[in-house]
Amino acid sequence: MRGEKYFIVGLILLCNSCATILQNNAIKNFKDPVTKTDTYKALNSPQQDFYYLKTVCDNYFPRANSYFTRHERTKIETEILRQLGNGNVTDLEFQLYLKKYLSHFDNQHTHITFKDVQLSGLYPFIAYNQDSSWYVLNTTKDYNRNLLGKKIVAFNNHRIDDYEKELFQFVSAENQTTKRKQIFYWWYRPTIHEFIADKKADSISLTLEDKSTVWIKKVRTVKSDQWILKEQDFVGHPITRYKLRMYDYQIIDSLKLTYFQFHNCYDKIEIKEGMKTYIRPWLRPLANLYVNIQTSKKRPSKRLKQYFDPERPIFHNYVRQMVEESIKKDVPGLIIDLRNNNGGSEMLCLQLLYYLTDRQDLKDFQVYVQNSDFYSHYSKKEYTEQIEYYKSQNGVNPPKDSLFFAGANNSTKALFDNITNPESPYYIPKERPVFKGKIVIIADFSTQSAGSLFTTLLQDNNIGLVIGTETGNNPTGPTSYTPFKLPNSKINTSIPCRYLVRPDSKKSDKFKPDIWMEKSITDIFKGMDPLFDKAIEILNSDQAASR
Repeated sequence: MRGEKYFIVGLILLCNSCATILQNNAIKNFKDPVTKTDTYKALNSPQQDFYYLKTVCDNYFPRANSYFTRHERTKIETEILRQLGNGNVTDLEFQLYLKKYLSHFDNQHTHITFKDVQLSGLYPFIAYNQDSSWYVLNTTKDYNRNLLGKKIVAFNNHRIDDYEKELFQFVSAENQTTKRKQIFYWWYRPTIHEFIADKKADSISLTLEDKSTVWIKKVRTVKSDQWILKEQDFVGHPITRYKLRMYDYQIIDSLKLTYFQFHNCYDKIEIKEGMKTYIRPWLRPLANLYVNIQTSKKRPSKRLKQYFDPERPIFHNYVRQMVEESIKKDVPGLIIDLRNNNGGSEMLCLQLLYYLTDRQDLKDFQVYVQNSDFYSHYSKKEYTEQIEYYKSQNGVNPPKDSLFFAGANNSTKALFDNITNPESPYYIPKERPVFKGKIVIIADFSTQSAGSLFTTLLQDNNIGLVIGTETGNNPTGPTSYTPFKLPNSKINTSIPCRYLVRPDSKKSDKFKPDIWMEKSITDIFKGMDPLFDKAIEILNSDQAASR
């Protein structure tokens, strides 16, 4: 008994520090052999990290030359290596150079995470983008309230459409729409403006559509009560305002529809399955222990809470409940709102799709992967299966370091292979309830990664009409999150390791909604949601036509 008591105490202590251990040591980290070359060894520490980064991109980014040409890469690489050789580059400047380089790949999964730097000061205004225009969304009480809603035509005497291209060089995004949305954060931060100008800037100027100019002075910080509009002033739409849940549905009897917000493609099952790709094998038992303990709590740790809802632990069970209730109430319409979907596992998206249709003719993405040590380091099982598939089709292994066709995205046979297989952790019985009504999807720039791909899957298979804008992940192109650390600074970095071709390969590489629409600044001020209103209109017209 005494030994057992010490074991339990030790286990508790282990679990309390488990998250830190996992965070610091558990993630797989590919190590490229370039660090052993004389060229690498001759460089200083920041240059070595950049040289390592550019080598990984050269060797493993799928079809790199199609997105960032060899000539252009060489030109920028030479300049950055020269700048880093000066010896007086700050940590922040070093990381901005890395961001500037990676932004040229036009890929949301190709980025670094800021490390050990503090972004200080701000210009107390917030800009809002609609289409290709920028507006003043908010300022502090030091400025005239009449500024709110005014269109900005120039920034520091540069045309706004010219200057936004300067900011595009510091964000990882795949199309014009998502680039504009990503630079939202940088308008009021001095960091990049000062880096571009190579000098401090105590104030900036906004030229408005009426040709007036407003000077905005830099401040250290702004308290919440100093803004003209407080958080509570942005009331949000009564139905579609953001719910602090991973996924949430409501059946609205008065509108004869089910409304489903889908924010994150994670649940308890996916957390445990996803670890197999990124967690080092020897630490998986510890990771499983940590996940089991945290998912048994009513209040899991902050780290896990962003991927797990203790009240809705298994995604497909919650979806089944939604579909069963919708069928029982004879609801004819479903709106799937994928705005603010941060991505995650495509398998959860397939589980949802399995409850939305019983069609047998659905098309999947085509997947291409690289026959490289980089890809196999993270996805050994999938890599082995894909090599075998290629060999079965061609009689030989794919050439080393080549991008090869590896079959369908989530299997080599059919779209729902991993859903219908009883041995799969994602298994759903064939005798499931299927929603038979009309479906409309809302998706926009905030729909990321797996959420973006799911939007394309729904559109290309004619599951429902899509209302919104371009999404974060282009339907055809490099994708997936593959993390690694730079050798010296240990900065977290990622590039994609797969290349997908959308189910309807005749369509554009960039996503186009069936109906292009986004909120105006007036909609934001008034808490209106024209996308939701349009979805209701479509459902009502379809229902009327069916009668």
